[in-house]
Amino acid sequence: MAQQTTAGGRAKDETGSTTLLERFFSSLFGGNDTERQKRRQLKIIAKRLSRSRYKYYKPRSELALPGLARFFLDIYKVIGPAQKLLHNARESKALQQIVIEHFFTDEQRAMRENLYEESLRELAESKEPKELAATAKAQLQQFYASFETATIRRINEASQLMQRMFDLVSFDYFFVLRKFDGSFPEDGFNASPKFDAINATYVCDDLKDFLEVLQPLPKTGDWDAVLEILKEYRSVDVVNHSAWKKLLGTLDSVRRSDVLADVVRHAEKDPWFEPAERGIHAGGIEPYLEKVKHETESVIQAIILERRKQRLDKLCMQVFGTTAISRSKNYTQKASEMISARAQTSYRHTDAINYLKAFLIDYFKKDIRELQDMLVVRGQWADSNDEQELSSAFHRLMDISSEIIQFDDSLGDEGELGMKLRRSIGRSVASDPGTQKLVIQTVDEINARAESLVNMSAQNLIQIGKTLKGLIDDFGKRKPEILLNWREIEGLSEQPIQDRMVAVYKQIYFFIQLLQLYQKKKPQKARGADTQQPADA
Repeated sequence: MAQQTTAGGRAKDETGSTTLLERFFSSLFGGNDTERQKRRQLKIIAKRLSRSRYKYYKPRSELALPGLARFFLDIYKVIGPAQKLLHNARESKALQQIVIEHFFTDEQRAMRENLYEESLRELAESKEPKELAATAKAQLQQFYASFETATIRRINEASQLMQRMFDLVSFDYFFVLRKFDGSFPEDGFNASPKFDAINATYVCDDLKDFLEVLQPLPKTGDWDAVLEILKEYRSVDVVNHSAWKKLLGTLDSVRRSDVLADVVRHAEKDPWFEPAERGIHAGGIEPYLEKVKHETESVIQAIILERRKQRLDKLCMQVFGTTAISRSKNYTQKASEMISARAQTSYRHTDAINYLKAFLIDYFKKDIRELQDMLVVRGQWADSNDEQELSSAFHRLMDISSEIIQFDDSLGDEGELGMKLRRSIGRSVASDPGTQKLVIQTVDEINARAESLVNMSAQNLIQIGKTLKGLIDDFGKRKPEILLNWREIEGLSEQPIQDRMVAVYKQIYFFIQLLQLYQKKKPQKARGADTQQPADA
């Protein structure tokens, strides 16, 4: 009777009558007996193995033959050298990137190039940070949209083929071959071993492991792309291309014959054994795109911070003549770090308060005060409201200067707020929600006070700057409209009065810019007007 072979390699009548006959004889002779069915199936398997063209096993003696060892040796000769080359390749982020970029179009390569740090920094030379961030975001969106379904499918297929290859390469062939020849050398790709027949049960577990790798290994697929990618990854051919394709054909034939599974079935007396397939996880393009996004955003953020630091240093030099300013004693970043280490809160305006304290103490009380006394005390104002605005703003800043000193001192070891805060932090903050809440509430109050001092100072400085700008313009007029006795005022000044006003105006202008770097929003403008940038600043 004509026979056909199932996917598992077992003989079956073409008409499918084998099952009917088995049922008929089972009903007559008690064929449902499991042991009887098992013995019958083992005989069928033994006959199949004896007739197989692959002489890997001898059913009568249950020995694994040298032919099985030579099968593994032939594989080992082809892919053994790749074991070291591809060690840890499965987890390599660099290789995952190469896989994806291998399938890029020229347009995608250009888009990806625009998102590298070097390109973004070059672009930053001609764009402001906000514009740079918007441009980079648009480029990212365009790059994401460029991945068509066909491209994604090719990338995923290549990734899956590569994972299957890694499974095959990483199998321990040396361990199996040593069972057939105890003197077989490691990395003996060119050795001429003398293999002996051995008890097949010694290699059944190895065959099961190998079948997990062999069963899902496809003969077809874009293996050329996989080998090209691996060559790019290691800068050398990891396997001989023609030998690899020949090996795939051999493995496909062995798989379809089901001979290795039959060896396991017969040797372990388990005719119903079916090989498992080893699962794989191919990452796909999502992690790659997320990585590109993260790298791009990190570069943009770094550029923004660098620009901010450069502007900060420049403004500090323009205002203080140095970048090393340290005036605050207790409301500091160091104190903030100590608090945040114990509770989920911190000081938020330490830099602004530090600069403000330095400005009011070192500069405002000296240079600005001398100019203010000259203009207000000795000046003849056409409109007393203008004089009053300048005087009020000045005296309010003098008061704030004292308030900032008191505020900073109050956070010291002997200060009211400082002792309150230290008592709270001294308790077990992490295990006591009530204490945690108290610390956060106290720090929030401190931060609110600091923010209020900064904003009030900015408002009054803007008012002084606005008035000074008007006085500078008024000084050059043939008929002054704000201050009527410029000639007298100029005679009282050791240096030209206009130069002094311009110098103070610039100092205020640059300091306001410095404060605004630390504020989420610009401070409110006095009477709807900010200080104007000096023409020669």
